Amino acid sequence: MFKAKLTFLGLAAAAVATALWSVTGDVAAQSGGAGTAVIRGVIKSADGSPMEGVTVSARAADKSWTTTVFTDRQGVYYFPAQDAGQYKVLAQAVGFEAGRAEPVLANSGQVNQNFTLAPNKELRQTVKQLSGTELLLSLPDKTPEDRRGKRIVTNNCTGCHTAGWVLQNRWDATGWGAITDLMAVYPSEGGYKSPEEIADPTKGNPMTRAYRDDIAQYLGRVRGATELAEVKPLPRPTGEATQVVITDFDLPRPDHHHAATIHDGSDWSLGTPTRYVGRAAHDIWIGPDGLVWVADDQVPLRVTAKLDPRTGKVTDYDLKDEKGHSYKTHSVWGDAARNLVWLGSRPDANFLLFNPKTEQFTRYPRPEGMEGFVGGTISVDSKGNPWAVCTSGAVKMDRETGKYTYYKSAHTASGYGIIVDRLDNAWHTQPGVETVVKVDGATGVSSDVVFEQLKRPEVTAVDLDRGAKIRAGQNSAPPQHQAPRRMSADPSSDNVWVSLYTGNRIARIDIKTLQKKEWELPHDFSMPYANTTDKYGNVWINAMNLDRIVKFDPKTEKFTEYKMPLLGSEIRHIVADNTTNPPTIWAPYNRANKILRMQFRTGPESAQAR
Repeated sequence: MFKAKLTFLGLAAAAVATALWSVTGDVAAQSGGAGTAVIRGVIKSADGSPMEGVTVSARAADKSWTTTVFTDRQGVYYFPAQDAGQYKVLAQAVGFEAGRAEPVLANSGQVNQNFTLAPNKELRQTVKQLSGTELLLSLPDKTPEDRRGKRIVTNNCTGCHTAGWVLQNRWDATGWGAITDLMAVYPSEGGYKSPEEIADPTKGNPMTRAYRDDIAQYLGRVRGATELAEVKPLPRPTGEATQVVITDFDLPRPDHHHAATIHDGSDWSLGTPTRYVGRAAHDIWIGPDGLVWVADDQVPLRVTAKLDPRTGKVTDYDLKDEKGHSYKTHSVWGDAARNLVWLGSRPDANFLLFNPKTEQFTRYPRPEGMEGFVGGTISVDSKGNPWAVCTSGAVKMDRETGKYTYYKSAHTASGYGIIVDRLDNAWHTQPGVETVVKVDGATGVSSDVVFEQLKRPEVTAVDLDRGAKIRAGQNSAPPQHQAPRRMSADPSSDNVWVSLYTGNRIARIDIKTLQKKEWELPHDFSMPYANTTDKYGNVWINAMNLDRIVKFDPKTEKFTEYKMPLLGSEIRHIVADNTTNPPTIWAPYNRANKILRMQFRTGPESAQAR
């Protein structure tokens, strides 16, 4: 195991000085229209220096998406061609007050919108702009006790939400203890809890209960009466990381028509937003026709949804159970060859099929009393058969007969991620026992790949004892834990890639030899949740705490980070669309009712666009 080098691939100096860049795919026609108007400009700091890596977002008054670009080394930014209309433009950089403008674009016109960004006047303004990773890096860590406290908070308080949501606040030890007590019983036991139930140490998550006092005392000391002594923001994007166009499509909630008026993380000065009405899409899948399909485990009146990125239109599809309640779906995976959409439905834990052509659902109930069930996440093999992870194993269903088969693992442990490789072997994770399980697609025989726990210097005998006696998981773990969470299969090689959530690593497993290798992410506390592998073998990682998507090139062993335009984006799934060149990256924002598309600029722009 080693830490790979972080690089931001720069452009040649002459090219930076003389050229802007065009974008592959359908970027210019963000809404399917034929707009030719352009917004461009230069961004400088108060001392007149050009600012690279500033996040610049634009949204038309009558559109349902926001487009984001970044400044280059000369401080220059420009948007792809847009439709005419009234726009709001927001330029943001951590540590600076935002630049705001409302230009009007005419057909075939150009608006030169320059900004000078002034530094924040108060430290608190910068604290609110920080990602969860940056807040964790800013916490005191000069003593072993502080380093242990920070790791305990990371491993036990950032699984269901980002660290930014937690650490932007300040409480004394009593307040943090009360919050931890509530966290211990939510969501594992769900529903309203009385103060007595919340405070009962025998209820809820035993690992959270075990670390309750450690969390309260540490946070009461470092996020209590006084503000942080200093902040440690990460460098802004540079070079290759600035040559992207990001489109955030709205995903309106059918049950809450005012959700769009609530802070969604797009204005960093407001801090990390609540997800009370922002949580919707958990997973997405890109169909062969370019339509985006959504798994939604929170919103009533919607089982799945379809986004047409050519128009921004979202179509909701609902299915009620016998009590009149909408099914919930946590995971979605498609059968591209047959253009079918598979979902894992809740609370019945069965496979659910949606046919986009007929717009009809088909339910596939499991046999009564069957031990295996459809939980966690799902995948589909080359024959169109859906697979799902569950406690102590995985299940597969034959799409022709509807027959379920349960593959029991060696461990009685909860599972989370699952993927089918190009040889039709199924792989699933068991985060609590540091294990990835391979189910041979031909024989059904299971094999374990076990990850070693980390020998971090802040780990104490108490942590080792708790890890041995209390079952950990991806959301609650001692500081030595790795927690393999979600995976992807390389479509062009014999590798699967595993995100080690609390280990802050990405790992490669050879699907034939089971040999593994690990790489540490560039920034500690990034929390790699899932990943996807594109047709060139690049691994794209959604670092949930970091508010960035990280690309790992296995050939060079280099990382490149792409900053997201939303603070507290809380991305839990990521998909590569390999039908475009370069591949297009898609992800759902799980805190903002939006779906992200990231495209890449690749060629010199014409003189007219400059």
